[in-house]
Amino acid sequence: MSDRISIDAEAFAASGQTLQGKVSLQDLDARSHSPDIADLAAEVSYSLAAGRDDWDRIRLRLHLAGSLKLCCQRCLQPFDFELDETAQVVLFADEEALDQAVQDDDTLEGMVCGRELDVYSLLEDQILMALPFSPKHENCGSGETSVQSDKPNPFAALAGLKKPD
Repeated sequence: MSDRISIDAEAFAASGQTLQGKVSLQDLDARSHSPDIADLAAEVSYSLAAGRDDWDRIRLRLHLAGSLKLCCQRCLQPFDFELDETAQVVLFADEEALDQAVQDDDTLEGMVCGRELDVYSLLEDQILMALPFSPKHENCGSGETSVQSDKPNPFAALAGLKKPD
C-alpha cells in the first residue's frame, strides 16, 4: 500500500494550492473495494484544488478520471466504465455547522474536517459515490428474454371476433 497523503486544509486553501496524481484502487482502503469493481489494479487520476467560497469556508474542487472495469449485474461480465467526476466539497469544523449549512442549501456537498485531511479518504468517498448503483452494460443482451412456447396464444381466437373498421 502506498503512503497516504494528508494536507493541512486551512493552509492548503490559504495558499490556493493544487494537488495532482494517480492512485491505484488497490492502494485505497478496503471499504472502497466495491464488489462491482472487477479489476482493482485500475488507476484513477485526480486533481484537488482548494479555495474559499462566498462565505469564506474552505472549498475543495476534486476531479477524478479513469477507466474502471465493473461487473455487469445482468451478465456478470466485466465492462469498461469511464469515471469522469467533479465534486465541490465544503469543509466544516463540526457536525452542527454542516447540518445548518445543508438546511440552508440542500445542494451543498460538505463534510466535517479537522485541520488535517486525508486525501485518500476523500478520493475513496468520491469514487464510491460516482459508481453506478447497479452497473450494467449499455446494451447487455441478457436483459432481453424471449419466451418461445408451443402453446397457442389464448387471445388469438378473439382476433377473429373483431369487426373490420
